[in-house]
Amino acid sequence: MSFSAVITTSRLHGVECARVEVRLVVLGSGGEVEQPFRFDTGADFSTVSEDVAAALGLPAGGTPTGVGGATGTVTGRLVAVTFRFPPDAVSGAIRNPVSSTWVVVPGRRTVALLGLQDVHQHFTLSTDDAFMYFVAR
Repeated sequence: MSFSAVITTSRLHGVECARVEVRLVVLGSGGEVEQPFRFDTGADFSTVSEDVAAALGLPAGGTPTGVGGATGTVTGRLVAVTFRFPPDAVSGAIRNPVSSTWVVVPGRRTVALLGLQDVHQHFTLSTDDAFMYFVAR
């Protein structure tokens, strides 16, 4: 079972950037919520901001943890999450839910980053000029 995602390119401060968006379905306290996530190959953990966590129905509380990135360091919280990757591109089959631990960060708004660890456990990756391909392990 596999799926693909479009690679979009843009220029930011004179540098060409490539981005991949993956739509996940999160199984939170309010039911199933679909959310676009930017695939971040440099992220150890999938990360969401407090506003996104609330919209997804993620639990309050969690284990405090330091989070560092390009914009500095903050104290976030680790929370248990259950989610599904997009359906299979050929059959349309819905994937089984998977469990992970995500980081919820304060301050920033509308952050939804899918970390490489969550992807690499379940898929091998390849690309061409227009798409990233996620092939189930």
